[in-house]
Amino acid sequence: MYENDGIGVCQLNADDVIAVLEKEKTLTLATSADNRVTTRQMSHVNEGLAVYFQTGAHYLKIQQIKANPNVAMSVGGYELEGVATLIGHPLDELNRFFIEKYQAKHPQYAKRWSALPNQVLVKVEVTLVRRWCYVNGEPVIAIWEG
Repeated sequence: MYENDGIGVCQLNADDVIAVLEKEKTLTLATSADNRVTTRQMSHVNEGLAVYFQTGAHYLKIQQIKANPNVAMSVGGYELEGVATLIGHPLDELNRFFIEKYQAKHPQYAKRWSALPNQVLVKVEVTLVRRWCYVNGEPVIAIWEG
């Protein structure tokens, strides 16, 4: 449950977040392990509030996700938190939905990276979304919790 530290809270519409995820080509992903936090821009696709991206299996972000699957993302003014899992190669038959969406949204990256043998597909199940907004001139945090 989200603790608001005395700041006003209102409900966030998940459909608004989904629309931003679909529109934006990249998001910022934060991962952490062993007292080190790192961020980077990621090309992504989504199904609802589930976010997917591919990357090299030996990159730092994957090592951090293996050690600590709790991640944070930022996109279009929204702050998202979630749990990441590795779900195989981007071209695995079970991941056909991903590659179809990824090719449509990021054709140049799909062509260049998706077939490489060291690629891994990551799924982030979003558990919390926040966004600052104003109600009657007062700052409040709009929240969605899954």
